[in-house]
Amino acid sequence: MDARGPKLLETIARAPHVALILDLDGTLIPFAATPAQATVDAPTHELVSGLARTPGVTVAVVSGRKREELEARLGDVPGVLLAAEHGAWRRDESGWAQLELHGADPAPIERALRALARPRAGALVERKTWSVTLHFRRVAESEREALIVEASDAIETWAREHPEYELLEGDQVLEVRHRGAHKGSAVEWVRGHVPPGSCFVALGDDRTDEDTFAALRDEDVPILVGDADRPTRAKARLDDPRAVRSFLRTLLRARQEVDPSGELAIPRPLPRTAPDARASFLVISNRLPDAPSAAAGESERARNVGGLVSGLAPALAARGGVWLGWSGGRRPGALELAVDASSTPARASFDFHPEWHTRFYNGFANRSLWPIFHGFPGRARYDESEWRAYVEVNDVFAEMATRLVAPGGTVWAHDYHLLLVAASMRARGHSGPLGLFLHIPFPALDLFETIPWSRALLDGMLAFDLVGFHTRRYAQSFVRCAEELARATATSSGVRVDGREVRVGVFPLGIDAAPFEEIDAATEGEIAELQAALRGRRLVLGVDRLDYTKGIVERLDAFGRMLELHPEWRGRVSMLQVAVPSRADVPEYAEQRRAIETLVGRINGEHGEAHWMPVRYVYRSYGRGQLAALYRAADVGYVTPLRDGMNLVAKEYVAAQHPTSPGVLLLSRFAGAADELEGAILTNPHDRDGMARDLVRALEMPAEERIARHAPMLERVRRSTPEVWADAFLHELERR
Repeated sequence: MDARGPKLLETIARAPHVALILDLDGTLIPFAATPAQATVDAPTHELVSGLARTPGVTVAVVSGRKREELEARLGDVPGVLLAAEHGAWRRDESGWAQLELHGADPAPIERALRALARPRAGALVERKTWSVTLHFRRVAESEREALIVEASDAIETWAREHPEYELLEGDQVLEVRHRGAHKGSAVEWVRGHVPPGSCFVALGDDRTDEDTFAALRDEDVPILVGDADRPTRAKARLDDPRAVRSFLRTLLRARQEVDPSGELAIPRPLPRTAPDARASFLVISNRLPDAPSAAAGESERARNVGGLVSGLAPALAARGGVWLGWSGGRRPGALELAVDASSTPARASFDFHPEWHTRFYNGFANRSLWPIFHGFPGRARYDESEWRAYVEVNDVFAEMATRLVAPGGTVWAHDYHLLLVAASMRARGHSGPLGLFLHIPFPALDLFETIPWSRALLDGMLAFDLVGFHTRRYAQSFVRCAEELARATATSSGVRVDGREVRVGVFPLGIDAAPFEEIDAATEGEIAELQAALRGRRLVLGVDRLDYTKGIVERLDAFGRMLELHPEWRGRVSMLQVAVPSRADVPEYAEQRRAIETLVGRINGEHGEAHWMPVRYVYRSYGRGQLAALYRAADVGYVTPLRDGMNLVAKEYVAAQHPTSPGVLLLSRFAGAADELEGAILTNPHDRDGMARDLVRALEMPAEERIARHAPMLERVRRSTPEVWADAFLHELERR
């Protein structure tokens, strides 16, 4: 046992006055299928009562629950302070009082969320005074992520018109809430009810409780409940509500000077990164990697980020490194760095100011850089306030990074969100190796120059020591831009600019093939149903995030054109298009969904028959085992993005095929994976008739040719693991 645990308990027990701030659901009591089913049992009720009666102890329960629900569960406990709806309602000895707030009535967003919840069994919408909560704990796994995407989009769209509200993500809930009603505000209210210098001990389990932790002082004790694998401001952890109640009983006995007996739960201190022990290796990305949740399904984003984690985890572990990223939270006020060295890998995060998510992330990053880097200038927009937010957020990332990493330590930044980090870190005195890997394409000079701040972006990228890309074409585009815009000189290893060498490298990211080669018996039943529905017909499969760069509309159009040009395939082939919901696609997904669903309806209406549906379209999440089984069942992997940095779906499809009877990969020549997967049929997604002909070629390819094409691709995929990719990049970055 960590010796600091009993010491922490002793500090709390011996404090002249203790203010206990307890969250309810997930902390004091376990979660239930519905909020109504989560109740406070008699022993817990008595425990809270005993603590509230104890001299030198003040108990406050601060919950997101409605006022009447909190009153029904703990309102009869004498002396306990209650704060409901995250502090919007507060009850002391004078009774309930409402926090004075001003803003719009959330009724419109309540109606929108109810409309989204209505067709999803198990979804529940709960209206409160200044907030609306969507519960999806009981929604089927396959439906959850789509519901999250649509609800997030609805909330954020509404909140843009009503900036006094914000989106919160809790444990299996989304909530739109007035910014003035948060648990941190309740902490100050509790301070008015306890003696000065009281020791505050706060227990909570989800992100809303981080507001409580943030409002505490350095000498106070925030305790995280549960196994949430995220950076936190907490100093200690308890496993679950049962451990919380055991800890509270221990505290009660200690305050009453009664010897404790039985098995006790003592908070486990969480490792913290000390300022004088900064890491030798730091990874920076816009978002931290989240472990895939069995409850939420495993989206394409989770799998791809998971691949990145598997590549970087060995290096982080070997070097005692830290991963820095945005927490996902949005909170006004001072920027605070939360470090959790107990997670694997160790992680650090900070909250965004509310406007950063709109201007930096949804704004400049995704509506300026994303379309230009993917070759869609007509979709790009430029707003000077969004550019300023991009500069500001990069500067904040640099500030946080310099707190975490030693001045001579290695820093590896990822993707288009962080192109200016190196320059800002150099200005702060960082002298160690700085690397950037761009996971998306890099545009040609004539496109890059359309960005009003292209020179500033290029100068930011040239402040790195090593800039990595998936393909030689992207690397060459970058070198060409550096030559023209920064007067750099191309060298054998990169470019020379302002007297220093900037290396430019090609490092194609791979996948861990083994999980896709395995046959998961649990998925066989679902795939058998699909095959029965096909009735022996050939299957063409597309799997993509819902993004305009993926070319889903063009792909479907080409499939319909194939049926026109080659009527002999009518009734003999079906296409399944899986659109994987992802919150990264919120700004554009509604437009894409409408276009796709309209086109699917047209193709099925024009070509379908009573016994045959040409296109099946599903908008849902699939776990890795299910996707592997779908890949294996498909005769053609239809992977045709209009432009893509790499496209790991193509590699997953290759890995999942049976070597003696593989399908055919029909791959866009504009995907980064086309440089590696030479056995694929390369197609032009902008050429509808050409892609239709390539589909026929794939469907008619004989077994001998399929096997000959597949074998070298599989070998390449097996060799190109995320670990190999990470090792190659870091070896080059740290080479002197």
